[in-house]
Order: sequence, then structure tokens, then C-alpha cells
Amino acid sequence: MITDRALDINGNRRWSVTTAPTVEPITLEELELFAKIDGSTEDDLLESLIIGVRGAMERYLGRALLEQTITLTMDFWPGWVIELPMPPLISVTSITTLDEDDTETTYSSDYYYIDVDKDPGRIILKQSVTPPNNTSRYYGGYKIIYKAGYGDDADDVPSTIRNALKIWCSIVYETRIFTEEPPSEVIGMLEDSYRIPNI
Repeated sequence: MITDRALDINGNRRWSVTTAPTVEPITLEELELFAKIDGSTEDDLLESLIIGVRGAMERYLGRALLEQTITLTMDFWPGWVIELPMPPLISVTSITTLDEDDTETTYSSDYYYIDVDKDPGRIILKQSVTPPNNTSRYYGGYKIIYKAGYGDDADDVPSTIRNALKIWCSIVYETRIFTEEPPSEVIGMLEDSYRIPNI
């Protein structure tokens, strides 16, 4: 029997990126052109800035910018509809339950469908199905693997976010100071249009 329960972000749900994006939203050449940087002596630094700032931007926005695989684990199955963190949702690879020996049992994809048009994307159980059930493991017994991001190409990322990344990278390059919170110029540019609350 399932009862709808609010997700306890600190207790019930943990997620991590298990396959990182294969490209970045902006290229080294784009950043150099934007920041008016000549020469290649600091290319390694700039490339690491792009990766670091992209990660910070994703955490700030609560979004996956480029296609990546995310693994979400939960202590209990919270309801008939589950919103998945780090949208936009591309697809759900699998839903499994794990016993105390980490043996996995796959929950049939015939029992649910996904809503990729919703922001954030959702898993929705079909009517009259039996929800995933795990009586042999109280903690971390449910696992969802899914893909999220705007796409697998830099051009799939909204141009506003890409431009904000260039500004943020340029500021870090000039000041040599990196913080998890974006600079005011970036916050003003985004105007919270893409930021979503924690789910």
C-alpha cells in the first residue's frame, strides 16, 4: 500500500551524476573571443574554468545543462507521481529496488510513464498498478537512473545561459576568485527565468 508523502530532501533522496556530459556549453574559442584573450598559454586554465563554472551554474539553476546520467536513490517510494531533480528530463533508463545484498530487481516500465514536457520531468505510475515495494531494505532501497539535460550539443543549451556562462567565466578569469554563487551580473542576466526550487 502506498501513501503519498512529501519528499524529505535531506533524508529520503540522494542523487549524483554517474555519467558526465561529453561536451561543454561553451567552447574554449568562444570564451577567448568573448573575453578578448589572446594566445594559448592559459588554455588549460580556461578549460578548467568552463567545467567548474558549468557545474556551479547547474547547481545554482537546479538544472542539467547538457545530457548526463543521474542516479537517484530513495529510502521509500513517496507517491504516484515523482518529480525528478535536475531537469529537463530526457528519459528514464530504469527503476529498481535493492535488497540488503545490493541485488537489484527491475520495476517494469509497463507500470509507469514519464512526462518530459513538465518542468521538472516526472515519473507517473499507471492506474491500478502495484507500486515498487521493498520490505527488505529500509535505506537506499529504491534507485532511479535517468538522463537529463537540454541535449547532447552545446547549441541545445539556451543562449541566455550560454552567454551567462561566458560572463561568469570571464569574471573568474579576471579576478581569479571563484565562488559557488554566480556574480551579480550573471544573476541579473538570468533573472531567475531558468532557476527552479529544490525538489
